[in-house]
Amino acid sequence: MERDLKPYGVTSGHEPDSHEFSTLGGWISTRASGMKKNTYGNIEDIVCNITIVTPNGTYSKESPWPRISNGPDLHHLIMGSEGNFGIVTECILKVKPLPEVKIFDSMIFHDFEVGIKFMHEVSKTKWWPSSLRLLDNT
Repeated sequence: MERDLKPYGVTSGHEPDSHEFSTLGGWISTRASGMKKNTYGNIEDIVCNITIVTPNGTYSKESPWPRISNGPDLHHLIMGSEGNFGIVTECILKVKPLPEVKIFDSMIFHDFEVGIKFMHEVSKTKWWPSSLRLLDNT
């Protein structure tokens, strides 16, 4: 999907850890969270419409609006349902312009507590990276 969006200068930005082994329908069915959610949001933040096929027919929200305030939003029932209510066959997503620059880097901290302090300090700034992880390999 991202390869097909790139010529148009846009991206969904949604990259769960399973990105290379999964599908858009799977992301919706599992209510996936992406590595770059700080910038692009989780799957529920970027889905505008879902079409599912059920044993009783097809369901699709006809509104072009991402949120409706009257009654329950059935998208939230479908998202995370693991396919129990139907199979996702179509989806309309919000997209954003491709970033002008991508920088990937790693840092090694003396110990985990220093890494926690770093993460806390970053959270207090206006500079939020699209993805920032703290790992303890031991």
